[in-house]
Amino acid sequence: MTIEEELPMILALCISILFLTGCKKSASNDNSSGPTVTDIDGNVYHTVAIGTQTWMVENLKVTHYRNGDLIVDGSGLEKLLTDTIGIRYAYDNTQANLEVYGWLYNWYAGADGRNIAPIGWHVPSDADYKTLVDFLGGNYLIYPNGDTTAGGALKEAGVAHWGNVNYPNVGATNTSGWTGLPGGLCEGGVYANLHTSGNWWTTTTMEAPNPLNFAYNMGLFVLTKNAKRSTWLKTSAYSIRCLSDQSK
Repeated sequence: MTIEEELPMILALCISILFLTGCKKSASNDNSSGPTVTDIDGNVYHTVAIGTQTWMVENLKVTHYRNGDLIVDGSGLEKLLTDTIGIRYAYDNTQANLEVYGWLYNWYAGADGRNIAPIGWHVPSDADYKTLVDFLGGNYLIYPNGDTTAGGALKEAGVAHWGNVNYPNVGATNTSGWTGLPGGLCEGGVYANLHTSGNWWTTTTMEAPNPLNFAYNMGLFVLTKNAKRSTWLKTSAYSIRCLSDQSK
């Protein structure tokens, strides 16, 4: 076979190789976790689309408001527990817990007008969590224990963080991709419930009887599939998840 006769075959082979290489490159660049977002401190968060909403997959770790002002670190400072300023706490004052579960913030930090969320994002309202839970087939307004099914879809599956092999993570599937973690809480200077519950602040103040002191939060628990709507003191410290401004 002459060079002239072999040339079409060589060209066809080259085109096939280029096509296959291009396909592999596209596949390797696929990001199943969705786009990422970076806060003012450089912390990077993955995101997930759930219905008409786009959520961060990790709890907030930021230490500054959007304008650069420092959020007060209250870890070990009991004198700040009743202040109506934004305060953050690391569970048991340990870096290891902070890296996994993020900071615990009082309500005043999440509701501060200087904005704790990255540009294009915000701390969710009570209505935002209702939209999330209801999309997952729940009923967020069930009283007193909250929705009894959607919590399983919101919790990280397994016992790497929730409970342990003898204390099961009931109903957890994380089918939503929200990956809720049990970061515990800080109330009155006492840390509690790491590995057994996670609570996330909303910006919504309770209507009555004590609107100045209480606000709504959403809770997940190791032994149930509940996604519970609760109110508690604004001075308590819980986790925060952020929601895209483009969400509906």
